[in-house]
Amino acid sequence: MIKRILFLLVILVFLSSCGKDSERQYTEKDRTITITKKVVVDNGFHINNKIFNLNTYENFLMYLAYSGHFLIVEQKDFEKTVSDDKVIVSMRYDMDENINAAVKFAYRENKFNIHSTYFVLHTANYYGKKVDSGFVRNENVISYLKKIQNDYGQEIGFHNDLVTLQVVYEIPSRAYLKNELKYLRDNGINIVGTTYHGSNYCYVYKYYNAYFWYEYPNNGWNYESIRKGFKTFQIEKDSLKNYGFQYEGGLLKTDYFFTDVHFVKGKRWNMNMVNFDTIPPGKKVIILLHPALWD
Repeated sequence: MIKRILFLLVILVFLSSCGKDSERQYTEKDRTITITKKVVVDNGFHINNKIFNLNTYENFLMYLAYSGHFLIVEQKDFEKTVSDDKVIVSMRYDMDENINAAVKFAYRENKFNIHSTYFVLHTANYYGKKVDSGFVRNENVISYLKKIQNDYGQEIGFHNDLVTLQVVYEIPSRAYLKNELKYLRDNGINIVGTTYHGSNYCYVYKYYNAYFWYEYPNNGWNYESIRKGFKTFQIEKDSLKNYGFQYEGGLLKTDYFFTDVHFVKGKRWNMNMVNFDTIPPGKKVIILLHPALWD
């Protein structure tokens, strides 16, 4: 009797897993994306939300590409680009903890010849991890970034979690940043921009990672020092120019800023909430998305 019950349970689990596999969508000719000989990204997706899915995202890309109303630029070109007859749009993506979703986004942007900016998070598991008092990188991260930059034509930026690095992980942030940028640039990743990461620790200890930069204004939290337990950390600070950065994303001047981390009347922002056709030519728009929310 027990064996029969166990057998039925195995059958049920098998049927359940088959059902889940059949729901996965493969709308692209490339069912997988090769990162290295040993690392591939499954290019399929589930539609778990009628709005936040890759179909919605790709339809928006198609609209931007074919409407004739928009001039789409990377973040590094945003401030210097002007137009009298088009809306200037810069799409920005914070990879956060999901680089696979970012690869799927870049793949789809490349189809429409759209060039955007992807910010790699140096404290994410795909990037590396703290070991004892140091930091060990994931050897595959460069291959991921080269796929996005070289194969799909997108800009890579540095997603700054440096104050977190200093306060939570107790790793000196200035020395770390210098080493990581050298590593990335020496391996062909052309980083000229940065933007700050909204780590959960920011809300615990009341800081912005942008406080690492002298250029970023004091906006009311612990701008100079942070208390953690019995320790007080003087925030390490430096200037953007000392690291070859041309811009900090949070300081770019824009007429409209939209992001999927904001909520409008209790609902997460999405592109269906805005009639982009009504934005006048010459205006500048930044759209910040988090690929993990759409995959």
